[in-house]
Amino acid sequence: MFELALYGGAFNPPHAGHARVMLEAARHARRVLVVPSFRHPDGKRMADFEQRVSWLQAITRHLQAQSPAELAVSRVEQALALADPAPVYSYTLLQRLADDLALDGKRIALVVGEDVARQLPGFHRGAELLRRFSILRIEEQPGVRSTVLRQCLARGETPPSHWLAPGMNPLNYGLYAVHGS
Repeated sequence: MFELALYGGAFNPPHAGHARVMLEAARHARRVLVVPSFRHPDGKRMADFEQRVSWLQAITRHLQAQSPAELAVSRVEQALALADPAPVYSYTLLQRLADDLALDGKRIALVVGEDVARQLPGFHRGAELLRRFSILRIEEQPGVRSTVLRQCLARGETPPSHWLAPGMNPLNYGLYAVHGS
């Protein structure tokens, strides 16, 4: 069992697939930190950071009763981004957490789907990331992607209810219907 699982992403918007990953990660770690991107390394346009943090807090509160581990939303990426204008990479996040918590890197797992797991060697300091930290691969829920959800909302369509994150007010998804993807 890992001491900590780090689940990072844009969460733009968070959906049922994200919630499922949080709960699955909680089966493998004592604590799961959900870390929303503050400034996307690829320049992806995202909903306001504070809004996404608020949504994730509502989701983790809702899921906590079902979770065998502590679920928490972390602003660690925000702190790193405000201190340095360079992109915040997964390695940087993991290193900061290992240092702050005085944990051996192998006790910390980066939570990824199979698609990202295949890309890890090409990540910033990818080889070192794979050597120093653990990887927790979790299968994604088929058909549920933030991009598809944003496109659906931008077209004015109602997404299937099983795509929506538990604990998140469905009206919050209206932001994407108004502003598009």
